[in-house]
Amino acid sequence: MPEKLVIAIDRDDDLGRKTGIQSPVIGRQANVEAAVKLALADPEESDVNTMFGAVKVYDELKNAGENVEVATVCGDERVGVVSDSKIAEQLDWLKKNLKAEKVVVVSDGGEDEYIMPLISSRFKIDAVNRIVVKQSRTIENTYFLIKKMLDDPKIAKMTLTPLGIIFVVYSVFLLAHYPEWGTGVIVLTVGFYLLIKAYGFEDAVEEYFSTLKKALLEGRISFIAYVVSLILVLIGSVQGVDLVWSLYNGKIAPGVIVLVTAFIYGSVWWIVSGAIAAALGKIIDHLVEKKPIKKQMVVPFMLVATGLVLWGASLFILSGSIELNLKYSALQYLLYSIAGAVLIAVVSLMVMKSIPTK
Repeated sequence: MPEKLVIAIDRDDDLGRKTGIQSPVIGRQANVEAAVKLALADPEESDVNTMFGAVKVYDELKNAGENVEVATVCGDERVGVVSDSKIAEQLDWLKKNLKAEKVVVVSDGGEDEYIMPLISSRFKIDAVNRIVVKQSRTIENTYFLIKKMLDDPKIAKMTLTPLGIIFVVYSVFLLAHYPEWGTGVIVLTVGFYLLIKAYGFEDAVEEYFSTLKKALLEGRISFIAYVVSLILVLIGSVQGVDLVWSLYNGKIAPGVIVLVTAFIYGSVWWIVSGAIAAALGKIIDHLVEKKPIKKQMVVPFMLVATGLVLWGASLFILSGSIELNLKYSALQYLLYSIAGAVLIAVVSLMVMKSIPTK
């Protein structure tokens, strides 16, 4: 019985899938023949190098006078629990039948080395030999790094969402024959995305679309409210951008603050209406599910109050830069909007207190 095993790892079972050879493959001659068959089936397969590398290590140890054997163990194309379970069974079989206590692990790096804990729990690992084709070392390591990162949903959303936004926005403007506008809108959109990420609003966005999907699948009436909400927000954004564009192309070149204020002034009531529609949809969901609506009832009032303050403040700022047809002075509108917002907030508190908890 050998004292040491040289084990070649093929986690995704390329050997079995491409040659039909069952693992474990034990012995120098059997491994050489299996490696040759795999090379003939797929000359570009990296596991060919792994198997020949294991044979080379076997020969070196054998020539040094050690009692050693070589074996190749394979998993399954369904890499993960299925493949690792099969490898674990083969390792148990090798330990039971060959009685070896030590191993030298030979792999092509990458994901094969994820099973090292399986091996170390059964054998004492004397050495690990990575067989990587020199020309592909950087490509392989980069590939598995990217693959591992994208397997994490959070990292995938963080990296793929901006790219998706850029491609979609630019393609829309390219199809509309306005590629020069695409760059500006991409910068604006990505800027909003970064602000949403910076202040943690992405949870609210994810919750909205999750609720929208749930309402659709369950056939709820509130689905219409959520769709209306999205449409109103989009209309508001277009209205705001349109006003900004009009000012930007006007006779007087406004500053950045004025442009931002113009966007708020042009879009605020559309966006507030969309938010109210979404809030009403949530209230409908709570009523259908017979959940308390006390906290949800105050949301529409607060949205209107916030809209009043933003509208009054944006009107006051814009009045100093552009001519507005106002019945009263801009300062009066600002004071009226603040007073109205406070009044609505008070009414919302009274309404909230009047609604029973259950």
